[in-house]
Amino acid sequence: MKRQMRFFAIFAVFALVLAACGDGEGEATTTTEGAEATTTSEAMDDTTTSEAMDDTTTTEAMDFEAVKVCFVTDDAGVDDRSFNASGWAGVQDAVASGAAQPDPILLESASAEDYQPHVETCLAQGAEHIVTSGFKLADTTAAFAETNPDVQWTIIDFGSLGPNVTGLEYQTDEAAFAAGYLAAGVTQTGIVGTYGGVNIPTVSIFMDGFARGVAHYNEVNGASVQVLGWDPADPDAGVMTGVFDPADPIVTATCESMLDEGADIMLPVGGAINLPCGTAIQSRGIDGALVGVDADAVEAMPAEYMDLWLVTIEKGIQIQTQRSIEAHAAGEPSGGTSLVGNLENGAVGLSEYHAWEDRVSDELAAEVEQILEDIKSGAITWDKFVVGAG
Repeated sequence: MKRQMRFFAIFAVFALVLAACGDGEGEATTTTEGAEATTTSEAMDDTTTSEAMDDTTTTEAMDFEAVKVCFVTDDAGVDDRSFNASGWAGVQDAVASGAAQPDPILLESASAEDYQPHVETCLAQGAEHIVTSGFKLADTTAAFAETNPDVQWTIIDFGSLGPNVTGLEYQTDEAAFAAGYLAAGVTQTGIVGTYGGVNIPTVSIFMDGFARGVAHYNEVNGASVQVLGWDPADPDAGVMTGVFDPADPIVTATCESMLDEGADIMLPVGGAINLPCGTAIQSRGIDGALVGVDADAVEAMPAEYMDLWLVTIEKGIQIQTQRSIEAHAAGEPSGGTSLVGNLENGAVGLSEYHAWEDRVSDELAAEVEQILEDIKSGAITWDKFVVGAG
């Protein structure tokens, strides 16, 4: 079966590189050294099986003193079918492994005003490890981590914010680059589109890599596939809905405007804001596809969209969250580090093609696989987003 780097047997997070101090909101070159010195194959073999992406991770036996965990979502809620859901699943996996106490606390935020009171609730209920989910909680996490140094923290999609905070980050533009090349090779109209919820680094990094991958396809193949919604040379002009709520009419309107311009492959970035786009593709009878983000969309999204997913740009939020809690429970908390996942350490990758497998030629599949290898080896480089805001 053709596969695109099926997000290998996830990685030993504790061996990941400490990210260099940098501004997570900027765009600059990620050094090759930083990308390569992240993990060892021995560590990976000792901690997981190759079925890790199918939620069958096996963890090496460890002595845990179970900690009380509290999980705070951003305003997309735990059912975002994206990083909140994946992070919460990682907490539950930590319970199953004995690292987290049963009945972890889940606090879902409806708006930014909930962040501070939710963290206060975690502390009032005696949480020893607090997981905050997403870029938006950075300020709240930093403030409370400083005044509560005895509590361990994990923040998803952001860098370390102090000696007791573990940051979980991903160089997703690497896998997105390969997905862009794939989309350019599959499109029948010669037009692909992408849009995000909000123009923040954890969203725009997908869009940037995707657009660069399309440009690479054009250069290699003498093609002229057009990208709607993102120009790496003008990131401030990227198309954003301004919301992560799939029910907001602006989400459907944003997708439909790109379909009106002829796009047949779409990359919406921001949890379930891809679903209205799927509905629009189906209702118009377009022979098109969606590219998913974060968790394999075939497994994470409703079944009625199953045939639409060309591929998903994946990142290992679930397993990284679990590992961060396990490190704490094992007496070796990873606070003060930013754990950066990339292609080299197996923490980002592409899913299988699922329903689109027979429509991706063997030649194109091989080219995508080679691109993934070339990015890992440094044969393909570009000015990547800097991750690691520690």
